[in-house]
Amino acid sequence: MPRMKRLTTLLPIAALILTACSEAPAEKQWYKPNVNYTTADFQRDSAACTDKKAKTLDEDCMKDRGWVALGSDIGPAVKAPEPSWGSKGKY
Repeated sequence: MPRMKRLTTLLPIAALILTACSEAPAEKQWYKPNVNYTTADFQRDSAACTDKKAKTLDEDCMKDRGWVALGSDIGPAVKAPEPSWGSKGKY
């Protein structure tokens, strides 16, 4: 019976930890294309674009300062069309 009691105590704690970890948004990585910049430049702009109360980064502010989110210039993956074997095409 002590094993069951321990299990019923640990399961809710584990569920709470997993829920908290899964809700955290992934941080974006930023860069300035065709510009030399330092970590200090990023930290300065990031601090200036962060809402002090909500502690959220204003992405439009970062874009106004010339920063681009890494991977934001890549569109969604496009599936290649299926080959049409045996059909009479134009070529």
